[in-house]
Amino acid sequence: MFKAKTPMGKMLAYVSLFFGLLFGWYALKNIFIGIMISRYQPPAVTISSVKAKTETWQNFITAVGSLSAINGVDLASESAGTVKDIRFNSGQMVKAGDVIILLDTSLEEAELKSNQAALQLAQMNYNRDKTLYGKNVSSKAMLDEGSEALQSAEANVEASLAKIKHKTITAPFDGRLGIRQINLGEYVSPGQAMVTLQSLNPLYVNFNVPEQYLSNIYINQPVEISVNFGAGKTVQGTITAVNSKVDQSTRNVMLQATIPNNALQLYPGMFALCKVWLPAKANTVVIPQTAISYSLSGDYVFVIKDDKAYRQYVKVGERRGDDIAILDGLTAGTPVITSGQLKLQNGARVKVDNSVEL
Repeated sequence: MFKAKTPMGKMLAYVSLFFGLLFGWYALKNIFIGIMISRYQPPAVTISSVKAKTETWQNFITAVGSLSAINGVDLASESAGTVKDIRFNSGQMVKAGDVIILLDTSLEEAELKSNQAALQLAQMNYNRDKTLYGKNVSSKAMLDEGSEALQSAEANVEASLAKIKHKTITAPFDGRLGIRQINLGEYVSPGQAMVTLQSLNPLYVNFNVPEQYLSNIYINQPVEISVNFGAGKTVQGTITAVNSKVDQSTRNVMLQATIPNNALQLYPGMFALCKVWLPAKANTVVIPQTAISYSLSGDYVFVIKDDKAYRQYVKVGERRGDDIAILDGLTAGTPVITSGQLKLQNGARVKVDNSVEL
């Protein structure tokens, strides 16, 4: 064993021994830390999961359309005149034949009285000529002239009645009136719109679908109409007409469906999202929408294998309610994580607890 002969030698020996022990301790500590890190596993992430299932989904076509009244017109007069009487309130329900608006008919009524007097005179003259002709006192020509005068007088009376009728605006069908666009004493021109009348129950829905679906369209085919009178509310109807030609510019064909409107909540002109149910049905792999994660590299889910989560890229299809169809990348029966994905890395350990809301 080496022995230092001088104080300096002893000091150097002690310093060397100290640093040797120090560096040895740090080297040994790093070895232990590396072993501990290599054996460390993060705690399992608590998640919830379901198994992908197969459901039979009926296919459908979606289209955008508009509601329209089965009968709807803007009421107008065929003759010019002054508004004499307004017999409705804006928004009122009316029946067919109800008088809506009266125009001033004083001149027509005076003309009618004159024509009625002329008709009475023509009738008396014709009766007299007929009696004289029966006694061989008058000629057949005189009787024919009397008949022609009588028919002309009758025509004049009918013309006066028609003029009065043209100035009496009545409801052509049952429906609801809109907001009036005229006032008492106002002069209106022929064809000027005075108020709209719409039949509200039932209603038509007009929409277009691509021509390739024509073979799947038939009369009384069920449709589902979504409108803007309530979130999630739909109206069930049926297709009642298919247009007899295809639009050459768009290659679409117009369809017409009929829907009920018993509560009178829907109005002509409203936007409608139409869903036409097709006869064909398909078996589809379905999972909850919350299981899907979206990224620039593609849509994916986390599947569970040996108590670990693994990222699985999938091709998604249509959504119905809370479920989404998987077109590729997933088979029925595969456990899929539905919540807790934000904490996961590929290969992370997981603990399934479907009783906990995450």
